[in-house]
Amino acid sequence: MTTIADIPKFYTALAEWLSCLVFVLLLEKRQPRKWVTALELAASFGLLCVVQYFIGIVPIGLWLPGMGVALAIMYATILACCRVSPTDAGFFWAIAFIVAEFIASLDWQIYSFVAQEGYDSYLLQGIFLLVFYGGSLCVVFRMEQKRLGSGQKLEVTRREVVSAVMTSVGAFLISNISYVNTDNPFSGRMSAEIFYIRTLVDLAGVIMLISLQNRVQELQTQKEMEAIDSLFQRQYEQYRQSQENIEMVNRKYHDLKHQIAIIRMEKDEDKREGYLRQMESELQRFGVEFETGSPVLDTILSSKETYCLQHDITLNVVADGKSLDFIDVMDLCSIFGNALDNAMESAEQVAEKEKRLIRLAVYTQNGFLLIRVENYFEAPLQVSGAEIQTTKQDKNLHGYGIKSIRHTAEKYGGSVSISAQDGWFSLKALIPLPEGQ
Repeated sequence: MTTIADIPKFYTALAEWLSCLVFVLLLEKRQPRKWVTALELAASFGLLCVVQYFIGIVPIGLWLPGMGVALAIMYATILACCRVSPTDAGFFWAIAFIVAEFIASLDWQIYSFVAQEGYDSYLLQGIFLLVFYGGSLCVVFRMEQKRLGSGQKLEVTRREVVSAVMTSVGAFLISNISYVNTDNPFSGRMSAEIFYIRTLVDLAGVIMLISLQNRVQELQTQKEMEAIDSLFQRQYEQYRQSQENIEMVNRKYHDLKHQIAIIRMEKDEDKREGYLRQMESELQRFGVEFETGSPVLDTILSSKETYCLQHDITLNVVADGKSLDFIDVMDLCSIFGNALDNAMESAEQVAEKEKRLIRLAVYTQNGFLLIRVENYFEAPLQVSGAEIQTTKQDKNLHGYGIKSIRHTAEKYGGSVSISAQDGWFSLKALIPLPEGQ
């Protein structure tokens, strides 16, 4: 009968710690000071080694409680080191745990097979650790980097976390059931057979969790695209409504100018002039017209200028609208509508009305179209990667304005950057001009 010794507990602790390290390296750190994260990781590795050591010497009845402690340490490591929610941490923990189980089992099974041929040595164990632990975790790191390297948050639901945890724990229990009781339909009788079952079941668990993560991110991407499309439609509808309103106001404005001419014929000069000055002042607010060279941009700016006047916000515009001719109407609505809405919302929160400033610039340079929207701000801003953390009450729509602008710019081969410095928030879009323009 072929026998295989159990996996050294140090190897199990190492696999668990390295699997957590993959996510700690990829996710945003909770602590800005690297040495704090390093200390947390060192403490985690020490605790896992101690717990796994005792798991190896306690009676089998205490094996499951001991594993529960080890799993709690893995979860606490991810939650303490990474700026993630408890639900997201639970999802990453489920993946890290089953990956650790699979890597440790695969490494020891293949090493044991080679060692039976007379090649057993500590040097060989070290080589296998380097190849299988290092190689497998590098593969996992690259796979997760594609999903998490852009700074995008997973934002899983509780139901998805429960599914991930049940998959991970279920795979663990089935793969290890032979160590507790061999008298059941799912157990092996020989140690080699037990390892085959363990490795294959753990591999199945890894595949299921990766598939679940892919599905979660597909649903999240779909949700974002639907939200972005909704913003497209909303900005376009605002543009259409503004276009109609501006035409109506301009007609009324010209009609009233003729009426004013008649009123000037009144004999009471002081009363008449005072009334007319007040009337003209009010009408001037609704007679704002922009001539940038782009009718679409003019309409958007006229609509936003009305709001700015009502809220004591100064909007300064220097724009070459003709350079926007190659961009679709709905895309222009998305870029300028969302950018100005965000700027107005931020500027409106400034206490001093003199500082409620927004600057918009549109120009071309070196074969590129540059769009820059800047506004003064006082409320604290949290920048996470390339995103701004929301201050809105409706968290379900957070960040989609900037995501919509970025999505539109990338549609034309461009990019968007944001920055906040010295009280000024700046959004810049850089889009290559079509050939010949």
